[in-house]
Amino acid sequence: MGVGQVITNNGRLIVLNRSFNAVPTYTAPTKFSVGTGTTTPLVGDTALQTPVDITGGVQTKSIEAAYPIFDTTNMQVNIKCLLDNAEGNTNLLTEFGLINTDGTPLLFSHAVFTGITKTNAIKIAVYEKDKIVV
Repeated sequence: MGVGQVITNNGRLIVLNRSFNAVPTYTAPTKFSVGTGTTTPLVGDTALQTPVDITGGVQTKSIEAAYPIFDTTNMQVNIKCLLDNAEGNTNLLTEFGLINTDGTPLLFSHAVFTGITKTNAIKIAVYEKDKIVV
């Protein structure tokens, strides 16, 4: 992922909840959001700094259908998120967040990156790899 990626405290709560509750009360992170914020992400973040509409007034989109891909050998999960030509246009995109679909969505991870001016001539793919490190 990009510069300054952090798994947030909410992201850690999602992992613990889904790992140890027989019936998890938090959903898995299956949506993403993009924004124009540039503040360095912190583990206490609960939302993107400045989320933008991806399409039709909606600030989230589902991750790609073939994902997540689980790599049990390397103890990581790979996620792909795609902004098509008509999505998120006219914005200088600088931040990305992976979120779940709870009634109040939880920010799993947050990253900032060098700005990309989004136009209809540009598609953007974001790949996130989350790994358990011992």
